[in-house]
Amino acid sequence: MEKIRFDVVGLYHWDVRHCWKEYATEAVGKQLTLQPQPENMKDPYAVRAREGGLHVGYVAVPDLDVIYQALKGSSKQRLRGVVVESNPEPPVLTVECEVARVDWDYEPFDDSIYAGWHYDGLPLMPPKLEQLSDLTDDIIDELESSQSSNLSPDGDVSANLRPDSDVGPNLGSHLEALLDSNLYDVSREMTRARYRIECLLSAREEPEMQAFATKLRQQKGMLMRHENRDRVARYLFIDLPRQLYRDGLENSHYTYDNRLQELKSQLTSFPYQLYDKFLCDPVDFLREVYYKHVPRKYLFPLLSGIVLMILKGQVRIERWGREGDTEPIEAIKGLCKRSLANKLSDNDILISENAEKYWKKLEEKEFVDKGHKLLPSTTRQQAMLIAENFAMKLKLKAKWKPFERLWGINNLAQEKWIHLETCNEISRAEEIEDIFFCK
Repeated sequence: MEKIRFDVVGLYHWDVRHCWKEYATEAVGKQLTLQPQPENMKDPYAVRAREGGLHVGYVAVPDLDVIYQALKGSSKQRLRGVVVESNPEPPVLTVECEVARVDWDYEPFDDSIYAGWHYDGLPLMPPKLEQLSDLTDDIIDELESSQSSNLSPDGDVSANLRPDSDVGPNLGSHLEALLDSNLYDVSREMTRARYRIECLLSAREEPEMQAFATKLRQQKGMLMRHENRDRVARYLFIDLPRQLYRDGLENSHYTYDNRLQELKSQLTSFPYQLYDKFLCDPVDFLREVYYKHVPRKYLFPLLSGIVLMILKGQVRIERWGREGDTEPIEAIKGLCKRSLANKLSDNDILISENAEKYWKKLEEKEFVDKGHKLLPSTTRQQAMLIAENFAMKLKLKAKWKPFERLWGINNLAQEKWIHLETCNEISRAEEIEDIFFCK
């Protein structure tokens, strides 16, 4: 037989919602039944916890793996366990079950729904998420290393280190950082990392490590609270795009302007209509991601696409969290207006009176038509040279982007680079130079 432990959260939502503090305070010793709920529309992997006919709460998302691995290994449809620890506020019940076997290799989540989905736009990994992934790996490595070094002489594994054992100079600060930042990553991998770290900490004897384990356990009931989701949404969809604007990214990655509709279609086709849910409410979107157990390999491209659409002024948010919270919506509108203003400014210059004299000469020399579009006989290298000289004469902020949009082509900068590398002669180059520089 094997024993597993997991936590039950959400007491303030269900049958004990009017007395959840009292229930949690008196919960130790109560017997709970853990029942998978595949018909649950929000999370088909949800496991309901009940005491008799009383719906108490749900198994915490980070603990679902071990529940399903125990069900699979023991060939059971449900589990029964006893509450062995209780935290009244936020309410978290720790339940212990004894099962015949745990299939630790069983993968409970079916990712076939993602088959065929891809996003090939600009990768914009949020720095906090990348740093958090590295942080959890470092913490797990250090805890597992300490565990391995504490094997008993007869070879038995004993993770219970002595109180005076060396916990590593950085472990405490790493754990503090984890407690503050782990809510920024709602991917399946982060969910599993939380569970692993909590288990490793719970096996330690040092009071400091036990305290960290308790704090992580308490966070299970708070990860999806509105204030936390609001904080993460503001970082991902307002602060991050603003920083990227300050870094000049919107102007430098010009080639995506010709593919925005294609990229938007890729985002719209993401499973569970998550992109549409982002447009409806970015704060609630994060809860949907959490309860859909989205893996990082799909979540991070989705977030990259969303940030790119904000940078390019392509989103319109319907609602932000609680009713009446309009300030974040206005902030995103401001980002979108800024993007559109950047686009219009160069376009306005291209149809100005100063520009028209150059368009007229280009038309006379049969490089463009009356609508300023390239004629079929105009080569890409000629187009590159025209755009470069035009941008120089009109002092455009973006050298290539306005012309790529106008002509429906891309990679003019690459065309320039190839020309410099190969030193190939451009046909009719002198005529183009004369248009812009001869008086």
